[in-house]
Amino acid sequence: MKIEKVKKRDRERTKSKILKAVGEVIEQHGTEKVGVNLIARTAGVNKVLIYRYFESVDGLMEQYVKSGEYTSTLSTDYIDNIPQLSPEERSKALMSLMHTFTKDLRERKATRDLLRWEIGTGKSMLSDARNQVANRILTKIGDLPYYHDTSALIAFISAGIYFMTISSDYREKMLDVDLQSDDGWNRIEKVIENIITDVRG
Repeated sequence: MKIEKVKKRDRERTKSKILKAVGEVIEQHGTEKVGVNLIARTAGVNKVLIYRYFESVDGLMEQYVKSGEYTSTLSTDYIDNIPQLSPEERSKALMSLMHTFTKDLRERKATRDLLRWEIGTGKSMLSDARNQVANRILTKIGDLPYYHDTSALIAFISAGIYFMTISSDYREKMLDVDLQSDDGWNRIEKVIENIITDVRG
C-alpha cells in the first residue's frame, strides 16, 4: 500500500514537471516547437512517460490548459477562493475576473502564443477545456441581477480582451488606444467596468 502511494506521488510529480515544461517551451520557443522530444528534454524525463501519461501532444496540451498553468483565472485555486456572493457583489467579482484575465494575457506571452496556436490549428478540445472551467467560474459567481445573459456578456468581453492582447504583439495601437502602455489598457479596463456596471436587459 505504501509503495503504491509513493508511485502515485512520483507519477503526479512527474506529470507536473512535464506540464511546467510545456509552459517553458512555449515561452522560449513558441507553440510551433511544442513536441515530445523538446518537452521531455526540458522536463528531464523520458519521452515514453509523456505518451504514458498524456497519450499524445494533443492530450498533453489539453491537460496543460486544464491545469490552469497558463492563466491564473483558470486555476483550481482561483475558483476555490471565490466566496459565496450576493447579487450586488457579482458585478465587482466579474470586473475583478476580467482585470486579472487581462493582466495575465498581457504578462504571459506563452498564453498569447497558446491562443494563437489554438485559433490557427482549430483544436476545439482546448476551447472545450477552457469553457468547462469558465462555466464553473461563472456558475460560482452567479448571474448579474440586472442582466439576463451574463455568460454571453462575459464571452463578448473576453473575446475583445483576447483579440486586443494578441494584437498588442504586432501593432502599437487600435484606433487611438495605445496597446503598448498601461494608460491604454487602463482605458480598456474602464470601458469593461462601465459595460458590466451599466448593462441592462
